[in-house]
Amino acid sequence: MTDCIPLAGARPADAVIARHDGQAIAWGWVVRQSGAFAGRLRAHGVKRLGLWCDDGHLLLVGLLAAARAGCTVVLPPSDQPGLLHDLSAAWDVLAGDGAGMMPVLGDEGDTVAAPIGDIALEFFTSGSTAQPKRVERRLEQLQIEVVALHALWPGLGWGLHHATVPHQHIYGLVFKLLWPLMCGRGFFSRSHQYWESVQAEMRDGDVLIASPAHLSRLGGLSAMPRPALLLSAGAALSMIAADECETLFATRPMEIFGSTETGAIAARPALLRAPWTPLPGNVVTADAHGLLMLTSPWGVGVHAGADKVDILPDGRFHLLGRADRVVKIEGKRVGVAAVEAALCALPQVADAVVIKVNAGRDQLAAAVVPSALGRAELARLGTFRFGRRLRAGLAEWLEPMARPRLWRFVDEVPCNAMGKRTESAVAALFDAEVS
Repeated sequence: MTDCIPLAGARPADAVIARHDGQAIAWGWVVRQSGAFAGRLRAHGVKRLGLWCDDGHLLLVGLLAAARAGCTVVLPPSDQPGLLHDLSAAWDVLAGDGAGMMPVLGDEGDTVAAPIGDIALEFFTSGSTAQPKRVERRLEQLQIEVVALHALWPGLGWGLHHATVPHQHIYGLVFKLLWPLMCGRGFFSRSHQYWESVQAEMRDGDVLIASPAHLSRLGGLSAMPRPALLLSAGAALSMIAADECETLFATRPMEIFGSTETGAIAARPALLRAPWTPLPGNVVTADAHGLLMLTSPWGVGVHAGADKVDILPDGRFHLLGRADRVVKIEGKRVGVAAVEAALCALPQVADAVVIKVNAGRDQLAAAVVPSALGRAELARLGTFRFGRRLRAGLAEWLEPMARPRLWRFVDEVPCNAMGKRTESAVAALFDAEVS
C-alpha cells in the first residue's frame, strides 16, 4: 500500500494490523469487536469514555468504538490508582484491560459497524509541573498529521511499528498505532518496557518509536535489530546517546519536535546544531519577540508557542530555548537552555538539566549525568573539584553568574515516561541544600 487510508476507509478483512503474543490481529476482528463495544456504549448512554489499555490493539478497538458511538475519548496518562481516582470526573465510564474497568472486548452480538465519526480525544500532559493539564485534539486532526508523516516517510517495505513510549500519549498513539494502521503496516501491540523485549520482538526493517528516556540507556546492549527508521521525541537527545544509537542500530535517530497541543511540528537528524525542518504542510515563523508561531493543517488557527526560534531563509529553524526558561540571577536574565547546551558540549557530560534554586541567594543548580570520561574524572577528583572543573569549562561561553554553583552527579536525570524533565523532580535532588 502506498497511500494512506482514513480510519473510515475500506480494508480487507484479513489485513493484519497488529501482532500480540505471537498472534496476528486482523482488521475484520477489530471491526467486529469495535461494533460490539459501540453497541454497549450506546446502550449505557456513555458520552465520555475513559480508555486505558496496555495492549494497543485493544486501545484501537475502544477508540473506533467510541468513534462509532459518538463518544469523547479521555486517555489517562497512567493507570496508577490515585491518578485514575483524581481524573475520574473526566469520564462516564473507564474501560480497558485493567482491574475494575469495563472490558473493551465482550459478546460480539451487536456488531453493526456504524460510521466512524470525528470525535474529541482528551490527553493529559504535565509539562514542567506535576499537575495534569487536559488537552483536546480531534481524531480528524490526528489523521491529517499521519498523512504528513506518510508524505515525509512513505516507508515502502517497512515492517511493524514498535514503541518504547506509551500509546496513551499522543506521540505513541499517532506514530506507533495510527500511522501504520492508515498506511498499510502493522504495529506491535505492547509498548516495550525493556530493551530485551525489543531484541526479542523487533526485526530488521521495522520502525522504532522511542524517547531519550530509553535511548539514553543503551549500556551493555549488543546485536540489536536494524530499524528502517528510529525516532526520538519528548525531549532533546544528547549527541552521546545519538552516537551510541547509530553504533548499535546502524541508523542515526531522527528527532521529532512537537507537543500534545500541536502534534508533530518538525523533524531533524540527531546531529549537533542540525536545523529543524517543518513537517509537510507546517509553516513556522517567529513573532516580534522571536517566539515560535505555527500554522498547521492539523491545528486550529495560529499556535503561539513559548519556544524562541531562529528562522532560516529556507523555512527551517533553530530552537533557542523556551522563553519561560529564562531566569534572573544577580539581576541578569539567563537562558537555562543555553546553560544546559553549554554543559552538554563538555566532553565530561552526557546529559544535564539546570534549574534556579534559592540557597541563601538565587543561583543555578545542575544535575549532571557524567560521560565515561566524566565518571573517571569524578572518581579521581571527587564531587567538589569535579564541579569546579565543569564550572571552569563553561567560562569560554558563559558569564560567571550563568555558571551553576550547585551540582548533583546522577546516573540519569529524573524524567517521566516521555523523557520530559519535571522541575519538581529535579529540585528534589537539591532539597537538602535549599531547605
